[in-house]
Amino acid sequence: MGRNKVLAIILTLVMTLGLLAGCGSSEGQMQTQSNAPAPKQTTGDKTQGTDAGETPAPDTAAPEEDDEDDTMAEINMVYMPMGSVPTGIDAVEDAINEITEAEINTHVNIEMIETGSYEQQIGLKMSSGEKMDLMLTLPFGSTSYNNMASQKQFKDISGLLDKYGKGILEMMGNLIDATTVDGKIYAVPTYRTLVTSEYIVMRTDVLEDLGLLEKAQNMTSFTEYEEILAAVKASDEWGYLAGIANSDSDGLCLPLAGGYLGVDKFSDAYYYDQLGDLNKIIAIDPEGTDDTIKMNFATDDYKAMIDKMRGWYEKGYVYKDAATTDDTAEILVKNNVAFSYFVEGEIGIETSKTAACGTDMTCVKIVTLPISTSSCTKFVWAVPTTADEPEAAVKFMNMMYTDARIENLLAWGVENVNYQVKDGIAYFMDGEDINNCSYHVADFMFGNQFLALPWDGQPADFRQVAKAEMDGAKESKYLGFSCDTSGIQNELTSISNVISEYGPSLESGIAPAGDYEKFIDKLNSSGADTIVAEYQKQLDAWLAKQ
Repeated sequence: MGRNKVLAIILTLVMTLGLLAGCGSSEGQMQTQSNAPAPKQTTGDKTQGTDAGETPAPDTAAPEEDDEDDTMAEINMVYMPMGSVPTGIDAVEDAINEITEAEINTHVNIEMIETGSYEQQIGLKMSSGEKMDLMLTLPFGSTSYNNMASQKQFKDISGLLDKYGKGILEMMGNLIDATTVDGKIYAVPTYRTLVTSEYIVMRTDVLEDLGLLEKAQNMTSFTEYEEILAAVKASDEWGYLAGIANSDSDGLCLPLAGGYLGVDKFSDAYYYDQLGDLNKIIAIDPEGTDDTIKMNFATDDYKAMIDKMRGWYEKGYVYKDAATTDDTAEILVKNNVAFSYFVEGEIGIETSKTAACGTDMTCVKIVTLPISTSSCTKFVWAVPTTADEPEAAVKFMNMMYTDARIENLLAWGVENVNYQVKDGIAYFMDGEDINNCSYHVADFMFGNQFLALPWDGQPADFRQVAKAEMDGAKESKYLGFSCDTSGIQNELTSISNVISEYGPSLESGIAPAGDYEKFIDKLNSSGADTIVAEYQKQLDAWLAKQ
């Protein structure tokens, strides 16, 4: 992925996983959430919960007394708000510290860095040794878990979790293996909806106007989707819309990570496990029928998606600037430029996409992916090597994962100031929305998403339904495998440059004939075989220990 565009990809993911951040500033005190639906907690592989309507008691898994002095620790917590930085942070920070100073003797300083600056600012903080005690990683680029872990930029927190993070370890179960290397835990994945499906997202108003809503909702093939695209293009009312927009700012359309969608019937679509690689280089059958790793871009399945996109582009269905625009699909839909796009998403995607696009969206599932290491490592919390207070950081991290008060403060803000609760569902304050609120951040980022109140548009039992879906989901045979890529950094850098050069035009269908072959040749000459071989060697060793 191109370094200058990589963070824009996150906006697409975020709008799938939750609502974007807002907005302006307010002050207020934290309120208890007596109307919250009872979130379920996990202990290993078992699920526990309270009766509906009860608010579960916070489980901060307080550590035993130790020999430390009584001086209050102060930690710096750094993450990005997935949009503009809200100006109501101070009130949220004050409410959090009212809890943490009394209960874990820790003062928390929140620093949000805007999307476009996150990668650069984290790099500067790390290189200068600036104090960062807790930080959120992102799915791509230099701030991804894979990249930072391979650069040895995280502390081993295994012992600290044993002492201060028992609640995290009990909750995560085997999911913690995704961030464990040689028995050492370097980060904790956010505990969120990890069941990802691949969707076609379409404007509902266009479908209704053309009498195609029912057809869209019930379609089971790309042939039917193409018929809808043709009808939109031929329409006097909507013909100006691009049929398919790029999902991100790197021209991505159909070849979503983890899915092989170059088929006709959705039921024939399949998936692959990336083994934690977020560059789409690595592919293996998650069913485990064959433990051989393939170079994804060279597979017939990937080529089929490129060919399908090329066909759609030639028919005039693809946004003409898909390979070069800095706008993501949600922005293009919101600006009345595009009709539809492809995206990865979780349960509740209709609510998040409608909010992101500013209009009702119809979402049709193509295929559901199994839970894999890559699912877990998209967003993780880690203690950087520049941390001054790693013990306090892990204590607070444990509260993020086990205390509903902390989760809702970080996600929605201060109750009755930034949001209100009606019948177990959180809403904006009267007269406010995503554009004029003082605080609103995506709910999946802060430890345990299942502790967050469901948001307007979701049912009161949404978290329980989502948790049940995750508990019943397929898991890849290779869930928990994590490759140490420190020895192949040069090859990964070279490969990234090649993907940046060819990926946008190929994955939007704009690339001329012959570019795919040039792409594969350059990948091979840049060390793709070396990367695959290193993954294979480490996977074989991991399998031998299972």
